[in-house]
Amino acid sequence: MTELGTKTFRVKAAQQWESLGLPFLLVMLVILFSILSPFFRTQGNILSILRFSSFIAIGAIGMTFCIMGGEFDISVGSMLALVGVLGASFAPVIGGVGAVLATIVISSFLGMVNGLFVTKLRIPAFITTLGMMFIYRSLAYIYTDNVSVHIQDRFWLFIGNGRVLGIHFPIILMLALFGAAYFILRKTPYGRYVIAVGTNSSAAELSGINVDTIKIAIFVMVGFFVGIASVVISANLGVANPGLMGQGYEFQVITAVILGGTILGGGNGSLGGALIAAIILAVLRNGMGILQVSSYWQNVVTGLVLIFAVALNRVRYTLMGHEV
Repeated sequence: MTELGTKTFRVKAAQQWESLGLPFLLVMLVILFSILSPFFRTQGNILSILRFSSFIAIGAIGMTFCIMGGEFDISVGSMLALVGVLGASFAPVIGGVGAVLATIVISSFLGMVNGLFVTKLRIPAFITTLGMMFIYRSLAYIYTDNVSVHIQDRFWLFIGNGRVLGIHFPIILMLALFGAAYFILRKTPYGRYVIAVGTNSSAAELSGINVDTIKIAIFVMVGFFVGIASVVISANLGVANPGLMGQGYEFQVITAVILGGTILGGGNGSLGGALIAAIILAVLRNGMGILQVSSYWQNVVTGLVLIFAVALNRVRYTLMGHEV
């Protein structure tokens, strides 16, 4: 085989994995757990998996934009807890609709704060969001005095538990948000700017793109989707707990984004891949739970999945001739 033929074969192999690899992995996991436990393939359990995956997937939308833009946010778990207890405490006062909107607005504002620190103070995103991770969680503890906020508002509870035409509302919400995000990424100038900034921020700036504005908007978007995810998970549980909410959430979301095909260097990524990856993580967690695998070993498996995803992305983009 000639050098050109070898290169063509590698590119096609990488493209085939990009389009078929994750669905194939998902199908294999479903078959495996269905064989190991007949309960896994019941309709109720499958719907439970999709509901849990919506919690991860919604947060993964904003994180996909963030990593594609060349940035990073590890404060999302603590942010989710803070805005969750704030919004839940507002519900008895201003009503469910107002409280949900307030939760999303506050989380978007916190995302903007992260973005301002990164762009205007030139503090690296990892350091900024690491510090904010501790600040947001501590503020959640201070605000509630480490006491859970119980949710009784019908509208808020509907978001995590309601059904429309027999389909759980979190699943519908997840798919609608992914559709909107895909349109923004692929059909609007903002989506092209995000990719350009993540690929080469210096070149993007020279071409007339306001890089700082785009990056701030990216962090606002992260906060926006975290706010929605916070409402979904707290509604599903019926309570907003400042200590338990969002524990390890950043880990799950980043794993979904990386497994979905987005590279840490920015510029390349896949929203569809992140959606499928979120479902894969939910399948793993659910399947291992049914098999009574220790939560410690579940975390080990999730960590290995993250390492595998990073290595796989490196191989895939190397085969396609891209530097990662």
